[in-house]
Amino acid sequence: MALVLTGIVRGMRVVGNKADEEHAAGAKWRFLSLEISDARSGVHSCQISDRSPQYKELVGSKNELLKDYTDHKVKAIIQAVQPGMRDVTDDEGNVLKSEPIVRIRVARLEDLGVPGDDE
Repeated sequence: MALVLTGIVRGMRVVGNKADEEHAAGAKWRFLSLEISDARSGVHSCQISDRSPQYKELVGSKNELLKDYTDHKVKAIIQAVQPGMRDVTDDEGNVLKSEPIVRIRVARLEDLGVPGDDE
């Protein structure tokens, strides 16, 4: 059984790190972050991994968006839902608190276009 999330993209951005001593044994990671809202349960923070075949359709070699689905209706096929923690930092990088989050990994994203006034 697949999980499907249909909603409106409120924002998209590329997120990642440099490979250095600070991160997971020097591992470089990158993903496309999407905020998808639906009428029933609010805003969902979703991710498309740079290992996904679709990532290269959406993000260019200089980490720029090739396709921006902001304000578009989309259908996301969910690959995994994982609980985790994230640090909230101030402008200087000091950790203010840690809070629980849910990471929603997207296997496939389908653009359904700009919604009409009745949607």
